[in-house]
Amino acid sequence: MTLPDHTDHPRAPALAVTGILARRSFAIRRSTALLGLTLLGLTTAWSGATTWYILRKDDLAARLISRETSRQYAYEDRIAALRADIDRLASRALLDQDGVEARVDEIAMRQAELESKQALVNAVTETLKANGIGVSQAVKSASGPRLIRPEASVRASGVSSYAPLGPAKPTPAPDMPALRGAEERNGDGWQSGELAEPVSPAKRVAEALAQLDQAMDKSGSAQLGLLRHIDRSLGETQKTLRSALSETGLDTDRLATGSSIAKGVGGPFVPIKIDPAAGPFEATLHSLQPRIAAVSRLRELASQLPLRRPIQGDFDMSSNFGYRVDPFTRGPAMHTGIDFRAETGSPIRATAPGKVVTAEYSGGYGNMVEVEHAGGISTRYAHMSAILVSVGQSVVPGTVVGRVGSTGRSTGPHLHYETRIEGDAIDPIRFLKAGDKLAGQL
Repeated sequence: MTLPDHTDHPRAPALAVTGILARRSFAIRRSTALLGLTLLGLTTAWSGATTWYILRKDDLAARLISRETSRQYAYEDRIAALRADIDRLASRALLDQDGVEARVDEIAMRQAELESKQALVNAVTETLKANGIGVSQAVKSASGPRLIRPEASVRASGVSSYAPLGPAKPTPAPDMPALRGAEERNGDGWQSGELAEPVSPAKRVAEALAQLDQAMDKSGSAQLGLLRHIDRSLGETQKTLRSALSETGLDTDRLATGSSIAKGVGGPFVPIKIDPAAGPFEATLHSLQPRIAAVSRLRELASQLPLRRPIQGDFDMSSNFGYRVDPFTRGPAMHTGIDFRAETGSPIRATAPGKVVTAEYSGGYGNMVEVEHAGGISTRYAHMSAILVSVGQSVVPGTVVGRVGSTGRSTGPHLHYETRIEGDAIDPIRFLKAGDKLAGQL
């Protein structure tokens, strides 16, 4: 478009200047608008970014709050569950503790019963030892089974108390699961194989009490077995004593009833009541008492009879008891004893305990010693070369009463030995045979 030429117009310079300013103003307004638009865009972008950041931050905070809230709830639920477990374990521990205490009380009662029974067993064995009754060496040396205290066994389990020690501070579950097998290896290093499962305190105490039960059962069985063994041994001893004493032809029951009681014992009589229906131990002990008394009486009787040999070692019996040809008259005669050939001076020993009633030269007996024993029994030792005891002297089996000789009516050195009951001569060989059967028990 072509503008009219206003140069010739009187106001032409002014109009030109105005046009120039108008164009410049238009140019300024355009740049300013662009700048403003640019600033407006930046401001809008900044506002949007800020708004987006704030909104994003609030959502993250909400997530964090929600997560922490969930974790807190889980933590509280875990605490509640642990408290419930602790209460349950505490109740179970108290019940277990009551059960253990009841078991310990029961075992303590059994322990006291075993100790009382052991005292009876010890009394029986001590009685047998004191009386020298021939029982087996196992019974003679028996001291009874070893008894165990229940408290010691519980302490030996390594548990002083298995009641809970109070609620431990729980920890929340970790956010990330642990590696597989980390629990087994934690603190134990690398090991081959599987680790043994730990034993709970209650189980250890239960095992200790079970072992104690077994030990007490074993002790009770040992006590009963010992009594039964004593009973069998006493039965054999009683049978041997009766068989041996029957060789003498004496009324052993009458003599045993009247036999003397061992000296040096006594005290008030305090009877012990034993109920045989209470159990096998009591029944065995009840049946054992009369057998012990019978064996003691027979043993005492055997110790009072002249069952030992008057001459120790090897000897030669040159003449028996009974009818024989008299060495001097060559006619029939009654020999009231037995003759033991021995060297002059050989010791002659008493065959039973007693008191010397004669110790002198006595006619055809020569030097003779007579010893009076229990039950109206006496022994005579004749033809001695020397008398070594005196009248009234007490002798025991084995006491040397004189020495072998050939005094009196004798053809050579020997011992003439007699056994008499109420003054009547009986065959001494019967007593010597009984003594041979009881060898080692007298």
